[in-house]
Amino acid sequence: MARCSTDYDLAILGGSLGSRLAACTAVRKGARVALIAPNWPANDAADALLQRLQAKRLTFPTVPWSVLGDGVTNGECSLPMLTPTGLRTQGIDVILEPARFTSELALTLENRDLKASRYLLTDGYGASIPELAQDSLPCHQLTQLKTLPHHIAVTGRGATAVEWAYALSRVATVTLILQDHSLLPAEDWDIQRLSEVQLNHGGITIVAADRLGSGGTPIEAKQVDAELLVAVPQTYGWESLQLENVGLPPGHSTIAVNRYLQTSCPQIYVSGGSLGGESRPELTQQETAVALENALFGRRHMMQYEHVFYSIHLLSPIGRWGLTEGQARELHGHDVQIFQASCLPMVADQVAQTNFCKIITIGDQILGVHLMGEGAPDLVATLGNCPTMNALGQSITARVKPGTLADAIHQAIEQWQGSRWKGGQWRRDWAENWFNFRRSM
Repeated sequence: MARCSTDYDLAILGGSLGSRLAACTAVRKGARVALIAPNWPANDAADALLQRLQAKRLTFPTVPWSVLGDGVTNGECSLPMLTPTGLRTQGIDVILEPARFTSELALTLENRDLKASRYLLTDGYGASIPELAQDSLPCHQLTQLKTLPHHIAVTGRGATAVEWAYALSRVATVTLILQDHSLLPAEDWDIQRLSEVQLNHGGITIVAADRLGSGGTPIEAKQVDAELLVAVPQTYGWESLQLENVGLPPGHSTIAVNRYLQTSCPQIYVSGGSLGGESRPELTQQETAVALENALFGRRHMMQYEHVFYSIHLLSPIGRWGLTEGQARELHGHDVQIFQASCLPMVADQVAQTNFCKIITIGDQILGVHLMGEGAPDLVATLGNCPTMNALGQSITARVKPGTLADAIHQAIEQWQGSRWKGGQWRRDWAENWFNFRRSM
């Protein structure tokens, strides 16, 4: 069969919802776009199953596992405009087969070649299973089971693996095998501590992978007395893409970029988990927006990581904006101030639920906000529009309901207000210092 070559302004290699939205945005800006997504069904199946497991109304075993997984196996997106058919009606060339780069910076498919002016590598193109869990069942394939084992071991990296462990703990006994050196290593220490307490209280056992064996010993379910090992893959898997042909690291390695999210190959931009940080949909969406503008129009927008926000969905949802305490102190030293407060929810499903707020400041400027509690994801996105404590104080009024996350935020703001210099006291403070000095002479 003759091969043909087609030119595009942008080829997006992904498959996640964020990559589909990026393709829609690029088309609306007038670009000719190809979306290459060989892992499309698995992405939708994993997203749909996780959402069902996280649903508040879930009561298992009242809802049988076979019913819970019904309709998820086929992996059909619930948003018609973001299905392959919906995207094609918008003018996007959707390709559901793997590709590989050639040394001429083109992509080779099964029956044709294509070349784009710019390429964007983002989440969802493939799934990379942890090296020590090759004999595991990927999380999106759980719906293939007729019944769910009583004890499941979950392994993976970052917040996504923790979300899966919590979600599955609602329907089974779960052991979380960490591929990272700690739980939620990208998060603030207090968030890590509170999350671990909640997971333990929910019956989840947390084990570090390096404690189960030495060297390259594969992880097995029986090592933690589990019946099944479930792997949460990384959202990028570039093994078949042959990135080495364009001078980039092969396989599942992270990819280095400059401040404009551009790789050492100037025509290729990257967003999402393959950059090496925390893989969160909101964070990837913010990175993709920057990369998209730079790739399409040659702009030099920089990714401002000190202003990113995202959420993690656990028993008490987590919302983060900006820097952690450790990052802030590394940049600004002893000038950093911390204001935090917590309160118990008025209504709680479990005693471990909490409302927690931690605000990191330097003077009036907010460096970071870390929330934990009902409504945290929405609140942290709103608070990101309040770069100063005065603006934050105006957005959170004193008329907040007790036992809510807004109550904890208000308490932290009051701490900051109480620590500030009060104009009416300066004469008394000056006089006290003067008398202390004279007494010492």
